[in-house]
Amino acid sequence: MSRRAAIGGAFGVVVGVVGGAAMVATVLVALGLPAESRADEPPPIPIPRPTELVVALTLTNPSLQAGAVRDTDVILARGLEVEIAREIGRRIGIPRVRFVYVRPASRLLAGVSRPWHIVIASVSKTPATAAQADLSEPYLVADQAVVLRRGLPAAKGIDDLRSKIVCAVRGSAGASVIASRLAPTQRPILAPSSSRLLQLVQTGVCDAALVDAGTVGQFVAGRGGLLGPISARVVAADGYVVAVTRGGPIAVAEVNRALRRMRADGTLHRLTVYSLGIDPWRLRPLGAS
Repeated sequence: MSRRAAIGGAFGVVVGVVGGAAMVATVLVALGLPAESRADEPPPIPIPRPTELVVALTLTNPSLQAGAVRDTDVILARGLEVEIAREIGRRIGIPRVRFVYVRPASRLLAGVSRPWHIVIASVSKTPATAAQADLSEPYLVADQAVVLRRGLPAAKGIDDLRSKIVCAVRGSAGASVIASRLAPTQRPILAPSSSRLLQLVQTGVCDAALVDAGTVGQFVAGRGGLLGPISARVVAADGYVVAVTRGGPIAVAEVNRALRRMRADGTLHRLTVYSLGIDPWRLRPLGAS
């Protein structure tokens, strides 16, 4: 082969390689895929860190969240969930917290873009809520506390309740748990109200009442001598979680870290007892014996 032919052949190989690379880049652009060598692509714009943490509330449970509403802002906010939100803000480096009132509650997780960073309003972890927001670890159990009549020993397992007359408010989560988890051998009594349920337990008509763990402290407040021990809960749900707006400046991982530290150093226990009168986490979870 002559020297000129060899040079021409080598040049043809180089042209073929360059042409092939150009064709690949053209195909990538046509498909909407990024080409490695594109220098005109602007870098992604980082989401700025907010100067205040905006928290959505519903104000449906005074023990968990309450306050006065001015326009959409909640002023003089108080309650367990309010204090947990403030502590989360402090621990993630955003100590200024603003609370907003959202009504109806269906708007809390509606839409992709929301004017608040987190929702703390007794949100349960379900497939539906998980599809709409990033969900934290639970900060409060959503179980049913067992309130016994005076004179009965503390329940050690589900079977300890099955042979007893168990009561709950009609249409409540406690009534659902009786039907789905307990299957008592004696007919349960469903009371029309919480005050009537308390009377049934105090008078001994009911052996045990199932009450939402988050409200049981208020249910038994000032009546310790008229009731039996409150030392157990029937596990009914995964617990209440913080819903973090997906794609926003707050990451659910940092909310989880804050909650873990609050639990480890006793802050979460202290806030819960102060607001609810009892820490449901400390009640023994009942399983089948």
